[in-house]
Amino acid sequence: MTQNPNLRGPRGRQSPRSPQPPRPSLPPSASLPPSAPLPPSAPLLPADEPDEEYDEFWDTFDEAPAESLPLMTRLRRLPPFVVLFSAASFVSVAFLAVSLTRRSVEFPVLIAAAVVAGIVFAADAAALARITYLAGEDGRSGRALLLALAGGAAAVMAGLSFAWAAIMVLLGS
Repeated sequence: MTQNPNLRGPRGRQSPRSPQPPRPSLPPSASLPPSAPLPPSAPLLPADEPDEEYDEFWDTFDEAPAESLPLMTRLRRLPPFVVLFSAASFVSVAFLAVSLTRRSVEFPVLIAAAVVAGIVFAADAAALARITYLAGEDGRSGRALLLALAGGAAAVMAGLSFAWAAIMVLLGS
C-alpha cells in the first residue's frame, strides 16, 4: 500500500494508515480444493496483519518536555520575528505612554505615537493570525486558541490606536 506523502499529521509526521475496508469473505457454501489458489477476496491470515498500530498519544513522549530545558536554551529557540515583534510592541507602547504623560508634548507627537502603536499591533495581529492557522492545521488546538486570543487582543489594540489617532486629528484641526 502506498501512502500520499502530502498527508501529514501533527508536527509534520506522517498520519496513521487509514483502516482498510473489510474484504468480502467467501460464502460458507463455497469450498475450494486444497490445491486451488485463494481468490483475492479471501480473508487475510493473521501473519499478514501489522503487529503494531500507530498511536498518536504515545508520540509526544519521544521528545523532552520544554520545562526541563534551561531558560537560555528556550530563549534561543524563539524565532527572530517573535523577538522583533515583541520588542516593537513594547517600544510603541512606551512611546505612547511617554507622549501621553508629558505635558510639553505637541499634538503631532501624540498622533504619531498612536499611529506607530496601531501599525505595530496590526502587524502583530497579522502574524498571530498566520501562526494560529498553522497551529490549527498541525493539530495543536490549545495553542491555536491561545494564539487566536492574543491576535484578537492585538487587533483590538490596533483599532483603538488608530481610533485615538483619528480623534486626535479631529481635535487638532
